[in-house]
This record gives sequence, structure tokens and C-alpha cells, in this order.
Amino acid sequence: MNSRIPLLLLPLLLAACGAPPSPETKPSADPVKLTVAVAASMRYAFEETAAAFQKTHPGVQIEASYGASGAFFAQLTQRAPFDLFLSADTDYPDRLIAEGHAEAAFPYATGRLVLWAPKEAGLEVATRGMEALKDLRVAKISIANPKLAPYGRAAVAAMAHHGIEVDAAKLVRAENVGQAAQFVQSGAAQIGLFAYSLTFTDAMKDAGDLWLVPETSHEPLAQSGTVLPWSQHRATAEALRDFLLGPEGRAILERHGFGAP
Repeated sequence: MNSRIPLLLLPLLLAACGAPPSPETKPSADPVKLTVAVAASMRYAFEETAAAFQKTHPGVQIEASYGASGAFFAQLTQRAPFDLFLSADTDYPDRLIAEGHAEAAFPYATGRLVLWAPKEAGLEVATRGMEALKDLRVAKISIANPKLAPYGRAAVAAMAHHGIEVDAAKLVRAENVGQAAQFVQSGAAQIGLFAYSLTFTDAMKDAGDLWLVPETSHEPLAQSGTVLPWSQHRATAEALRDFLLGPEGRAILERHGFGAP
């Protein structure tokens, strides 16, 4: 009788004896998936931030939703499944804390409001500033909905500060500041007031004529965020927060026109 064990039976015997599986058969750990609610003004800055963070945290996937801070606030009061919220103001995170939906806020940037029009419109925004809004060729002015978007509130305040009276029918109110920029790019409006941070794309830089609205024209666009207490990946969310506040994150924000918090 042949006493040798057939090779085909060897794995079964090893398994029965409790031998550990080979490295190839070990199940890999699932990646950590962070969901982040991001103010539309932060879209391009956050895309770069997320990419840089993931280079040093390869096991992390970041899924970002972009929109109006006020819309996210309403969702978060109902415990929407986000790990981190980056608002375009400090008010919404503070209100979440006051209402018991968050524990602490962190300031991360100060934004700027810009008046922007396509160069081909010939409105000479860079030299005329707010006076360009009075041009007879301007039929529609794009702003973000001031009821939901901090940049929309800043736009209304800036127009009032500079004595610009605009008929309500002339205003195109976008759902968020990103859409306000798109309305001007698409021709749905001839000119718009929105976040300076959205003008750093190649398309906006090459095609646009802009004027930085003086910060004295409206309340400061201080921006803060909060890690949500119901996050299932709180340590990772806090690591992303720390990266955003650190030197590399700070440099990214500066490249997109944001000032220090």
C-alpha cells in the first residue's frame, strides 16, 4: 500500500488541522468610505484636497456631495448619513451644535465674493465693478439663493451696500453658488455674483472678466465645518479635518482663493 498522501488531499488535511490560510486567500479589509457634505464654493478646492488626502490614506474612499449649506443643514437636522460637513459660513455649524446635532465646529477658511461676466459680454467688470450691473445689456443677474446660500446673502448685501437696486424679476436665483456660476457661463445670465474660488478653473480664467467685491460690502464669509457625531468612521473624518487644516490643506485652499480662517 502506498503511504504517500496524494497532493490533492493535502490542502484539506491542512485545513482540518487548523493550518492558517495562505496570504492569497485572506480576505482583504474593506476600504473606509467617508461621505462629506461640501458647500458648493469649496467644490474644486475640496476635490484637490480629497485627492491629496487619499494619496496618504489609500484605504479611504471619499464621496462628496456639493450644494447649498442651508440645504445640507436641513438634511443634517434629520441625521443625514454624512461623516463631515464643510459649510460656507459659521452659522449653520453653530446652529447644528446649538440644536444638539453636532458637538464642535472648526473654522477652516475665509471666502471672497466676486462679480464675474464673460469677456465677450464687454461689460468691463474689472474696471467698472458694481456699476456694470446697471449696464442696459444686463437682462439677468445670477446669484445663489440667499435663503440657503451664504454667498447669496453676501451678494444681496453687497448690492445694497453699493446702492444697486435690482428688480426682482432681473435676478436669477440658483440653488447654490456653483449653479450661479454655471448660469453665467451658459448665458442664462449676463453677469453674476458668486464665490471667487469657482473662478480658478481654466474655463473660468480664460473666459471671464472679474472684480473682487470689497470685503467691507458684506458680512465676512468665514467658513467652518463639523465632524458629525453619528459618523461610523469618526477617526478618519477627524484625520481629513486635520489634513484640511494642516499646511498641505492650507496651501490648497490658498490656491483656490480662500484666505486663512
